Amino acid sequence: MIAALETIWMAGKEEHTDVTHQEAVEFVNKHRDFFEHYARGKVSFKPAPPGLGTFAFDLNSNDIYVNSVFYKKRGFSDEKTSFATCHEVEHFQEKKDLLSERGGAKVFEQYVERIKTSQAYSVMDNCVADIRQNRAVVAKTSAAFGELEQELYKKDLFANTDFTKEPKHIQFSYALLRESRVLGEKCTVAPEVRQKLDEFRAVTGKDGTKLLDVMTHPDTPMSTRMKLQNKYIWPAVQELLEKDKDEHKKNPQGQGSGQSQQGKKEKRGWFWRKKKGELVQPSKQPTMPSETDPNKIFADAYERAKEKTMNAVPIEQQEKALKAWREGGDPLQSADADYAKKLGIPKEDLQRYRGIAESLNKIVNPATNERVVEELRILIERIVGRRLKPMQAPRYPVEEGEELVDPAELVAEVKAGNLEPKVWETQEIQDRTGKRRGKVEWTMIGDPSTSMADPPGDKLREQLKKIVMTMETFKELNERADDERTRMDMPLEIHSEIYSFASTPLKAMGKELTEKQRIEVAKAFSSTRGSTPDFLPLEAILAGVTPEIEEQIRDGDLKKIAEISTDGGSDDPARVKRAVKALRDKGVVVIGIGITESGRPALDTYAPNAVLAPRAEDLPRVLGDILKEHLADV
Repeated sequence: MIAALETIWMAGKEEHTDVTHQEAVEFVNKHRDFFEHYARGKVSFKPAPPGLGTFAFDLNSNDIYVNSVFYKKRGFSDEKTSFATCHEVEHFQEKKDLLSERGGAKVFEQYVERIKTSQAYSVMDNCVADIRQNRAVVAKTSAAFGELEQELYKKDLFANTDFTKEPKHIQFSYALLRESRVLGEKCTVAPEVRQKLDEFRAVTGKDGTKLLDVMTHPDTPMSTRMKLQNKYIWPAVQELLEKDKDEHKKNPQGQGSGQSQQGKKEKRGWFWRKKKGELVQPSKQPTMPSETDPNKIFADAYERAKEKTMNAVPIEQQEKALKAWREGGDPLQSADADYAKKLGIPKEDLQRYRGIAESLNKIVNPATNERVVEELRILIERIVGRRLKPMQAPRYPVEEGEELVDPAELVAEVKAGNLEPKVWETQEIQDRTGKRRGKVEWTMIGDPSTSMADPPGDKLREQLKKIVMTMETFKELNERADDERTRMDMPLEIHSEIYSFASTPLKAMGKELTEKQRIEVAKAFSSTRGSTPDFLPLEAILAGVTPEIEEQIRDGDLKKIAEISTDGGSDDPARVKRAVKALRDKGVVVIGIGITESGRPALDTYAPNAVLAPRAEDLPRVLGDILKEHLADV
């Protein structure tokens, strides 16, 4: 079936699963309004987390986890993937409704078991269910989506309507689906398959309504559909399956295996020998045991069926979802555990980091009433845009751009099913001159002292947000710069290192900032220890400023920044000031951030380049302002 059935900042490019997750994030964010409008608020849409290569659903929280790459790998456009996502909503809602019925959980359990034990039943069920789900999607959307469905079946799923090379029981399911959704086009099937199709289609009610129309009507409960298909369709499939098995028994290499003899390259086993120009079979040949399990006999055909019907949620995931529903648990816990194991970190650390990353989206700059992460994204796009080679850009109206100029038209078009309305305006990219460095080195120093955990503990929590925000900003900026590298007249790299109050970094200077590194740094700043020897990391940084680095700074090729946070006075203020002065003399920008009123001494220690976050919750916003200020000329 197109079937039943990870965070804004969490994706990276260090692993394929991270790239997949980033595409899922972008797809969900782009189409979230349309999907939520389609689902009438009954379903929440989330990008599939790293490590989850399919769709998934949570029957407790009504969440659908969308993996757009699942369909795009099959050549689906954005619009077709959106159609398929709506299709998944219908599968989800069907199962949710089933569980609300008395005895529904038992029916679902029996359904899962039947799908697991019989691939023939699974293909049949997928095809019948797809008819129902597509009817529902087209009825709830627009004529444009109806046209999309026609194109899906004519060009993507069943471009070839000659099914005679497949086993007969699969021919039946394929033809039932395609002929029901592409009216007026008959598929080529074996005569006995056509006979079974005609017999089934002849079953009608007293008012002339066809049984298939009743069975696949969007208002027909899944439990009723299953009863009807088990009574009227499954026996026909079973009869054809038995014929396929008989043919396979007579000719194991022929039609019964799901591959036609016609055009098939003849294969010879080791027991054949050539004699005087002809093939002779020895009188004594090993006797091979006859396979009787149809799941194995027709395994290749069932694999092809998966490509045709594209089960977006494997039956194993559906089984997990049912189990989680029974237990009231989260079906993604196992996926998180597997992914964390792959990274080599505890699952709890992975989930804690995701929670922090998600919380960044709630931080608002009171001066602009905009989310800080959005302001940083705009900054990233400006940094990248300034480095692009001059090129002619399209004028209004376009499908993508920087400015939304017609919000009302956007809403109207999306509701009508047009997912890429031309309501944006973009500007020409102008060649600009200025202090554009090819490289930035940013050192972040966090405060791990025990006073950070003083009640109510908000200093430690908000510093952690600040650190995660910095890492995610640098990760995203490097990704965008890499994406546009070939279009830039001056490439850009952001290198980073991270210290606590020690002379050895938690993360060494470099461009790489993997997900594992980010999570491990966050964990290091989740607890406190010791006092405030803030001079140690500063002296370590100073020792690393070589004459070559000084020359790069003077020539404008490198911008080097050291940013340090503290909630109190230094253990040795004089020693700190000496290190700060020496760094600034070498061209390094040193910034001090005082955390709450207890951190006010930082204004003197790091003067004149120091700032105070009066409240702990101000810290991420203050960091956002610092990033915008000191990356503005990059």
